[in-house]
Parts: sequence; C-alpha cells; structure tokens
Amino acid sequence: MSLKAQKEAFVTGHSGTSASEILLVCVSAPIGLFLYCELRNYFERRRPSSKNAYLGMKVGLESLTILLPMTICQTIFLHPFGNLIMFFELLIAVILHQYRIQNERTYSLNKATKKNIRNAEEETTKKLHFLTFYRSTISYLTFIAILAVDFQVFPRKFAKTETYGYGLMDLGAGSFCVSGGFVSWFARRIEDNGGRFQNVLVHSIPLLIMGFLRLFTTKGLEYQEHVSEYGVHWNFFFTLFIVSLLSTYARSVLSIKNPMWWILILLSYQYLLTRRNNVVQEYVENAPRQCKFSDGEGENIILSIQQYFCNLFAANREGILGCIGYLVLHLASEDIARFCLWGCKHRTRTQGIRLGLISAVFWIVHCIFVSWLEIPVSRRSTNATFVVWTIAHNVTILFCICMVFAVGTSRQLSNREFHGENPPIFSAVNQHSLLIFILANLMTGLVNLSMDTLNATHAQAISVIFLYLCAVGVVALVLEWRLGNKTKSNIKFI
Repeated sequence: MSLKAQKEAFVTGHSGTSASEILLVCVSAPIGLFLYCELRNYFERRRPSSKNAYLGMKVGLESLTILLPMTICQTIFLHPFGNLIMFFELLIAVILHQYRIQNERTYSLNKATKKNIRNAEEETTKKLHFLTFYRSTISYLTFIAILAVDFQVFPRKFAKTETYGYGLMDLGAGSFCVSGGFVSWFARRIEDNGGRFQNVLVHSIPLLIMGFLRLFTTKGLEYQEHVSEYGVHWNFFFTLFIVSLLSTYARSVLSIKNPMWWILILLSYQYLLTRRNNVVQEYVENAPRQCKFSDGEGENIILSIQQYFCNLFAANREGILGCIGYLVLHLASEDIARFCLWGCKHRTRTQGIRLGLISAVFWIVHCIFVSWLEIPVSRRSTNATFVVWTIAHNVTILFCICMVFAVGTSRQLSNREFHGENPPIFSAVNQHSLLIFILANLMTGLVNLSMDTLNATHAQAISVIFLYLCAVGVVALVLEWRLGNKTKSNIKFI
C-alpha cells in the first residue's frame, strides 16, 4: 500500500466520540484565556519599559497558557494530562483573580476616576473583544486539527466521522459558517443601501479561486484525500463561496429577515432526508460516485450532458447537499447575533445572559432530535441534528469566552487602566483570517510532504504541531505590523 493510501485509510472509517468530550477539548481556549488575562494583569505592574519587550511577554504568555494547552487537548494526552492542565490553569486563574479583587478593594477611587473607568469599559465592550477571541479560537482549533490528524498522536475519535457521530473535525466548516454569521452585515444591523449582493460577490471571488487551486494542487500532487468529506472535487472553499452568496441573496435581494424561514428550510431538508425510510440519507452515505445509464444513452448529446451533471452531483453530493445545512447555520447565527450580540446595547451582562439562554435552548432541541426523534448527527448530510449541535456547541464556547472577558479583563485599579484587549496573536489571526488560513493549509501540506507523519513519535508530533502554531502566529503578527487592517476589508471569510 502506498503512503498516500495509508494516510487516506488513517483518516477514514471513524465513528467519533461524545458531544461532551468535544466540548471539553474546546473549552481549553477560554480556560487558557482566563489564566492569560489574570497573569497579564498580575505582571502589569512589572511590565517592561520597552514596548517590544512587553509585546514579547504577552506573546509568550499567550503561547504557554492558550496555544500549548489547546495542542495537548487535541491529542491522546487529553486524559489525564490535558484535564490536569485545564484544572490547574483554572485554579491558578481563580486564585490570581481573588488576589486582584482584594487589592482593588484597598484603593479608593474619586468620581473622575470612576467615570473614566466606566467610559473605558463601555468602549471596550462595544468592540466585542470576546467575539474576536472566539473567531480566532475557531481558526486555531482548525489549524491544530488539520495537521494533527495525520499523526498517531491525534485520537481517531476526533477525526471526521464516516456516517454518524460526533467528530471534533466535523465542526470545522460549520463553525466557520457560524463565526461568519456572527459578524455579517445583517447580524450587525447595518442597513442595505443597495449593491450589497454585488459587493459580496466580488469579495467572495478569492474563495472560489482558492477552491479551484486546492482542487488542482490536490489532484496534481497526489495529496491524500478523504472523499466522503466533501466529495471527489468539492472542498471547503466552494462551500463558503456558495453559502456567502446564498445568504446575502436571501437577506439583501429577497429581504428574508424572519427566523422562521431558516427553520422551515431546515425542517424541510430533514424531511427530505428521512422520508421513505431515509432514502436520501442512504443515498448520501452509500450511493456510488457515478450514475448508472443503460448502454447507448450516451450517444445523444442531451443525454450525455445529463449524464455528466448526474455524475458530477453523485461525485460531490456531500458538498452540494451540505450547502443547505451550512446555509441554515449561517442564517441562524446571524439571527442569534442580532439578538445576543448586536441588539442589547453592548452590555456584557445582557449579552452573556442571552448567549446562555440560546445555548440552553439549542442543547434541549438537540436532545429532542437525538433522544425522542432518534435522528443521529450526520456531518455528511448536514442534517438538522448536526446543524442544531453545531450551533449549540459554538454558542456555548462563545458564552464561556464572554464570561471570561467579563471576569478576567476587568479594570486594574492599581494603575487606573482598563485591560480588555485580546491576546496579540489571536487578534492578528482574526484580522487576517483568510490569509492565515491559506498559510496554515500550505504549511500543513509542506509538513506532510516533508516527513512521514504516520511513524513520527508522540514527542515529535507535539513539537511539530506546536512549532507550526507558533510559526502561524508569528506570520499573523508580521502581517498585522506591516499591513494593519488593510487586508481585513478586502479579503475575508464569510
């Protein structure tokens, strides 16, 4: 068996794990953030005089408290080492927080100082720093998974599921759709003055180009593929391109604003999948990659065209049909963000309460689909259970991050400053998300082509993954230093 075939077999045929274990892996980010915030506040009084040295200190803290635990938690060392790391991070963060609170009580503030602090807090919450960190968390969880999955140190239960189940990597594309929906123009209540669809079309062209580049390079380099992921030719970038256009067309051209529309689409799609003893669901999972035509049908030009498109659909049915579920994810996340994030006057407490409420509602609905209706999660068809689970998971992570920012980034009264900004690497990754995602994919390919990942030791694997994450972070910081916000408005995810 060739190395390519071995790697394809290594990521194929898995049944996943539990939703709770995947949530446990992902909460390593907000727990690490909590410790980072408290350590940053603690070292604030001892901050270096040099601005570059201070940035280096924050980058070092960020790498050790957030990136390294996130890496370990996506490996076979989650139990017990990942759990222990998260426990001690949380314990240290709570102790430092209580120590800071006690110190704050020793200071008496005059009215002017209190007013300045309130103004700083209001300005910081308007920027929704916790949303920035959430979006970067989704990126970094993906960066780790797309490389780690090719190493033995990555548990097979976290890989993409073949038919049904909960896989950590199943959340990738769906989380990006949710993340994009949280910051879309519709979610932020920006008025559509016309031309919105044309503008999104132009800005989405890089996604289409990247889709074709990935297709050609994957086929040309004989790079390993997981066909049941999106299909033979389809990939992640094509999905984002289609979802970006369809969601904007629905909101801007059709003026669809009522959440009942995406609920109706989701229920109708689920009915289509399950009617007649799950015939469409079975087709997605088990049908051949080519349509069957009787002999002689291909001689007619019209029938030849029909056969071509039928074969194209059969070869890429997961990617094409999956766009329905991902579109619903994007539309639903827009409405959630309008209610929880951009429609409550930027008060963190209100945002947290609403996020917690929405999270609970979607987990309840998820339990109803799984336990009462007995519809298992299917990433390949992006069925209703998968959509509801993806939303519940992402809103829960965002809720945790929101709570960390509410608690861990409060004012440092010893120097009368407010510290609510994001960790530097995560902030830079969010600013240049598409460019950094492309870089991470290229670096993943480079690692796979330059070393035998299947036979690497666990120590080698973790070292390579962590160094790769640090390299991605360094490039993001350089881009932020040289380009600032110039690339943010021109090239971006949905």
